[in-house]
Order: sequence, then C-alpha cells, then structure tokens
Amino acid sequence: MSVQDPRALHPDRPFTNRNLQMLCVWSGPVMVLGWIASFLLLAGFIPPPSPERTPGELVTMYTEHAVTIRLGLMLTMFASALLVPFAAVISAQMRRIEGPRAVLAPTQLISGGLLALEFILPLMVWQTAAYRPDIGPILIRMLNDMGWLMFVGVISSAVVEFGSIGLVILADQRDTGVFPRWAGYFNIWVAILVAPAGVVPFFKNGPFAWNGAFAFFMPMVVFATWAAVMVVLLRRAIRSEEDAVAHQF
Repeated sequence: MSVQDPRALHPDRPFTNRNLQMLCVWSGPVMVLGWIASFLLLAGFIPPPSPERTPGELVTMYTEHAVTIRLGLMLTMFASALLVPFAAVISAQMRRIEGPRAVLAPTQLISGGLLALEFILPLMVWQTAAYRPDIGPILIRMLNDMGWLMFVGVISSAVVEFGSIGLVILADQRDTGVFPRWAGYFNIWVAILVAPAGVVPFFKNGPFAWNGAFAFFMPMVVFATWAAVMVVLLRRAIRSEEDAVAHQF
C-alpha cells in the first residue's frame, strides 16, 4: 500500500470510498437515460398501449415490432438494475444521519432493490408476449395486461423508499445536515405524487388508467425529477463527508 494512501497514513481514519460512491451516484442518470433510449425509442412503450386495445391490435403490435420490442425491453432490464447501486449510495448517506442503529437506511435500500425487481419482472412478461406472438390474441392480451398492471400499479415499494428518505432527512437535527431540510419534504411529496399509480386495476380509461396522466406520466416525470435532484444532493453530501473527515486530521 502506498504511503500516500490516507488509510496508510491514518489507519483509524474513516474511509469514505468517495470514488465508489460517486460511481453509484452516476448510475442514476445512466438509468434514466437508458430508460429513455430503450423503453421509449426502441421498444416504443411510451406512451403505453391503451387498456382498451383489442386483442387483435395487440397481436399486430407484438408481431410487427417483435425485434425492437425484445431489444428495447432487454436494455431496459439492464437500466432498471442500476436502481440498486443508486439506492445503495442513498442508504450510505442516510446512515450518516441514523448512525449504527439505522432502520430507515436499510429499509430504503431493500425497497430500492424491490423496486428494481418490480420493474424487471413485467419486462420479462412483455418479453414472453414478443417471444411467442402466435400463442393467440387472448393470451397476448393477458400477458400485456399483466405486464402493465405490475409495471405501473405495484408502487408500494417506491412509496416506502421515498418516504424513508424523507423521514430520515427531517429527523436530522444537526445545524449542518447531510441533506438540506427541504429535501425531506421533497421526498415525502414524491411519495405522495407517485401513489396514484396504485389504483390502475380499477380503470381502463382516463387519467388513472395505466396510460393516463396521473397513473403513468406524472409518476414517470416525478421519478425522473427525483433522480436528478438526488444526484445533486448526493454529490454535495459525499463532498461534505470527505471534507468532514479531512478536517479531523
């Protein structure tokens, strides 16, 4: 180990693993950009197909665009997995607030992992429809419905994740917190704004259907905004952590 390594000069000094944390931070923007390129441009799943499409129309969609749908969904699956390192770095900074007996930091991390899985599973359901579009119109519609109901409607993990972040930030009583206090309220509002997506099983048209403004487009815009805001806040938090450790020596 080089003598210039801070861990060699100060073996008792906390190691902030700044570079690894920053790498995890940038997984957030890559995730969002990957989604745009694969889910929107390749698969063509934005805007989502209407719940009122006939089975025959869905068969045509999955048959005529089978290759681009398969490729787009495959790349979206990899983009979705990047939510895990992004949640991990958020959890690492939350632990600075909670300390060794943290409960909400691991809650956020596990919820982020579940959310990534809840994105990936419906992608594979749609992959099944694109893999065998000749299985029959009724089965194709069932797979399409199953995928969208899971993709849009399973929102509980996201609500718990955002809510956990908000509660931890608001619980930070130090004069100079890890995150600014407004970020706590921001995360609480994000949790509230994405929650309407959970009602999609009750609607086949209108703003609360899986292709509607309140169930799909608003949560997607809110999620992308949340990721952008958290990137800025996390970079500041990591730099402040590094400065705090440096000032101890």
